[in-house]
Parts: sequence; structure tokens; C-alpha cells
Amino acid sequence: MGIVSPSRHSVAMTTGDAAIARVVATARAQVGDHPALAPVLDGLPELLTDLVDRWSLTLGEVYGEGLGVPVVAVDADGSPAVLKIDRAGPVFTAQVATLEAAHGRGYAAVLASDAGRGAVLLERLGPSLASTRMAAAHQVDHLAATLRLAWELPLSLAPEVAVGEDQAAQLAGIVRRFRQDDDEARWGAALDRAHELARHLSASRDPSRDVLCHGDPHPGNALQAAGIPRYKLVDPDGFRCEPEYDVGVTVRDFSREILASRNHTSAREGHEDLCRHAAELTDTNPDRVRQWAFVERVTTGLYLRWFNDDETAESFLDAATVLLPAT
Repeated sequence: MGIVSPSRHSVAMTTGDAAIARVVATARAQVGDHPALAPVLDGLPELLTDLVDRWSLTLGEVYGEGLGVPVVAVDADGSPAVLKIDRAGPVFTAQVATLEAAHGRGYAAVLASDAGRGAVLLERLGPSLASTRMAAAHQVDHLAATLRLAWELPLSLAPEVAVGEDQAAQLAGIVRRFRQDDDEARWGAALDRAHELARHLSASRDPSRDVLCHGDPHPGNALQAAGIPRYKLVDPDGFRCEPEYDVGVTVRDFSREILASRNHTSAREGHEDLCRHAAELTDTNPDRVRQWAFVERVTTGLYLRWFNDDETAESFLDAATVLLPAT
């Protein structure tokens, strides 16, 4: 899910076994005993020991918010950088390939990588777009400008999509698999709607419109950069899909604003305006942007619940319920 509003756990650059132990302890405290990341945590001390030596790293502060193994600020042979560790495998390999192909254009620049062991060293960027608390429309402005650069990467970086394995079909599967019996009273209508829309988006897919999607371009995955555009993306998934998918993700968050409205009609209209604004900035179809945003809102809520972030999950699912078409 990316880096979300990093918080500082330690500020001093330190070396040696003590620094490695500190990073491992912070990672375990954040991730807990989640089974998906247990193998990464188990191998983290050995991996850090190797990378510190091989890439001439001095370990610094740990960015401890968001999901997954924390990102570590490092001094890389005299230059500021960040070290990201994740599960090795096809997903991480695709992520690194996307970042390397971008050469710092729209994406954080890669300084070194070992995809086979789940490690990548990136340029150090500034705070996330999410941390600015600027209005949703202004955040979408920045995300749209960055996505236009990101979509310039060649489709050949990602494999062709097999029939029935497109992104919408996969999201429909998430709704089916992650749904629980006691969801019906509170979120049943939203889950039904998300499943229906995902099936529609899959059935109406036009592969000729595919771009190399980032896959999760929410404000927490856009970090401040020195040039234009003002933000660069991190944590790409790098798969083929229509651009409306990425645009839908840019308006997927902002659940707090939706839930803060006492008038559900006004909340829906405000969200529709935001979807149209995002579509205009990116020359995409506003109806499909809105449909993708709804599916992503629901499936993100289900994923966050699986990751034991119940409070945030509930905000996504409650906001989706507010955005259901009026009956």
C-alpha cells in the first residue's frame, strides 16, 4: 500500500549491529505477526548486514507508518537515500523494473537494486502529498500531472493480460473472497455494487487503451520532489490497464471528507465533481473513473481489514455506503 505520511522513529545515523537491531525491532513492532511478512522479517538482519556493506550504507531514521516493512532513511556513500525492503517475487521485481525504466521521470530514481532479495535503494524525496492536508482537488491536480509522465513508460514492461485475469476481474474476486457473513447489514449493498461494477469494467475492457498503470497512485505514494511536477510516485505495481483505473485510485481516498458531510446527496455530488475534475485533467472517461474509484474504495477497505487495520477499513467501507446511488 506504500508509504503514508512517514513518521520519524529515530533521527541519528548509526552504524553496525546496533543500527540493524533498531531497524529490525521497529519493523517487528509495526508489522507484528502478520503471516504475509514473517519471512521478510526473519531474514531482515542478514539482509541488512549484507546491504550495509555492499552499498556502503549508514542507517538512519525509520519511516514507520503505512503497511509493510518500514522504509529506512540511509546515507549511501555520502548521498541521502532510502532503503526499501519487501517480499521478493514477481510483484517486487515488476515494481523495480518500472522504477528503473522511468529513470527518475515521474517516479523515484533507483540508485541500486537487488530485486531477487527484495531490496531497492531510492533517491530520498520529501513528505508525501497526503501529509500536506491540501484540498482533495489540489491533491488530484498533482497526481494527474505525475501520472501523465508515468504513463509514458512502454507497455512492454508488463506482460499481456490473459482473459479473465484483468484488474477488474481480480478486484471482483477480492470482493468475493474477502466478504464475511456479518458484512451484510452494514456494507452488503456496497459490496454488491462493487462486485457488479468490477464485472462490468472487466466485460467492457478495451486492451487497445491500456497504459502501464502505476496501480496505487494515492496521495501517500506521491512524495515531494525538487522539479516539475512537484511530486514523484513510489511503489508502482506496473501492470496493463486502462488509464481510468489509475485516475480512479487518485480519488479513492478522502473518506474523511465524505463521512464528514451530514448530507449524503452533497457528499455524492462532491465526489462526482472530483471524479470529473480528475478525468478532465487526464483526458479520461469520467464515468469509468467513478466506477473504478468505487470498486477500489471497497476492495481497499477489505484489504485493510485483512491487514488488521480495522479502523481505516471501516472508513473506506462506510464512505462507499454513502456513495451508493440514491434509491
